[in-house]
Amino acid sequence: MALPALALGALLVTASAPAVKYKASARIESVVRTPLVTETAATRVVSDVMIAPRLDSVLYTSRMELKFVYEPQFWMRQVALQQTFESLQSVFTQLEYSLRRDFKLLAVHTTTFGSFPLNDFGGAARTALPVSPPKDGSGSSAYIYTETALGFVGSFGIKRLNVAGTLGWVVNGLLDPPVRPTRRGNASYPQQRYPELRMQSFYGATRRDYFTLYLYGRDVSFSTGNRDAMIQFAPGLQHQFNNLVDLSVDPGVALGRIYPRRPDQPIRTFRMPTLDVALNTPVPVGLHWPVKAKVRLRYLPYIDPLTTQLIPRAETGVEFKWEGRREAKVLGKAFYSHAITSGPHRYDNDVRLEAESFLPLPHTRLLVLQTKGQFRWTHHVVLPPQATVQWALSVGLVVRYDRGRL
Repeated sequence: MALPALALGALLVTASAPAVKYKASARIESVVRTPLVTETAATRVVSDVMIAPRLDSVLYTSRMELKFVYEPQFWMRQVALQQTFESLQSVFTQLEYSLRRDFKLLAVHTTTFGSFPLNDFGGAARTALPVSPPKDGSGSSAYIYTETALGFVGSFGIKRLNVAGTLGWVVNGLLDPPVRPTRRGNASYPQQRYPELRMQSFYGATRRDYFTLYLYGRDVSFSTGNRDAMIQFAPGLQHQFNNLVDLSVDPGVALGRIYPRRPDQPIRTFRMPTLDVALNTPVPVGLHWPVKAKVRLRYLPYIDPLTTQLIPRAETGVEFKWEGRREAKVLGKAFYSHAITSGPHRYDNDVRLEAESFLPLPHTRLLVLQTKGQFRWTHHVVLPPQATVQWALSVGLVVRYDRGRL
């Protein structure tokens, strides 16, 4: 009797334990790029090597889902010139708990810290990090991005309604931040600390028309003593022409206050209209429609992290995405932004081009060839008078293993 009882107990424990899915991967990349504005190099082109293991996992029950992502990156910078070692650590966790069928509670935390050589980085939570000069040859953690947020997703018992909102605390910038305003030629980011509110709702008025509401606000305190507060409110409308094409228009208003560094200077208020227009449509290729495109036009307030100024900025961009068999995909992005102001930022503009592909190798499910390209043309008031041009190309091999179809 003892053996059947032990077997029954083991079955009960196994059945009650949370299920787990996970995906483990590792990639090695060879990067060819231009030096940073603040980076010293003997040539116009430098090369890096990067190794990055990654773990994606989901633990779930009937009411709860816990996601965990960990991705360290280890960089050997300027391999052929002056070799330096840098590392970047990125962790992302998200907890969803269902109180009932139409209401969930959310808790999210992400932290990314370390040194990174390129302009933009998408870590475990796909967050962006700034560029700054490395302090020494190796090892020091130069940047940090950490965010903790609590929120909800629910319908409150109303059909065709979906409401989501989060309230979080964000720290972003240098671990050893500057305490004085940035001067021309210095691209060091001050550290930012701020609460952030996000809320968005969708209501299906008809099968093809949706009323939307977007609310966003934050109050940013910089390590230099500056402070900017802003809030955006934008009701909108989304129309689906068919299952493949939809258009959303979100006009609104933004209010803000600019607190100067010196207490004897007056506080300035800031108000402006906003607009966000987005079109999702497939791109006809041959007789099929496998390529998805998103065209977007925005006019929104922008807090410049270098000068800590709150300015209106217009942005336009297009994104392409192709998905094939065995999770193959090709991504492309093109963006242009320009400050709309009569102040010192009036000549600021930025052009960014990005392309990325994931192509599984034949006769195996474990190996994926990944290629990336970035190009950026930037003109900024604190950088040198001439425009800054930077680009990066990388080729990598990804080894991955999936369990549970994550």
